[in-house]
Amino acid sequence: MIKKQIENEQVKELKKYIPHIEELIQADDVQELLDAIDDVIVNDILGNNDEPTELGISLQQIYDSINNMNL
Repeated sequence: MIKKQIENEQVKELKKYIPHIEELIQADDVQELLDAIDDVIVNDILGNNDEPTELGISLQQIYDSINNMNL
């Protein structure tokens, strides 16, 4: 279950960029959640000469953490 494996701090950070984050968590579909995070990461990279900003790096760390907890 995603709810137990995603930290409140991560949800708070992700909510800034993914307004429907709570719905994704409730749906309990890890891949859908990861896809939403990845979309924000890709937009960050594309908007900065194909290089991630501090935001992109931070979101990638959250992505990796959620992914690793749900393997």
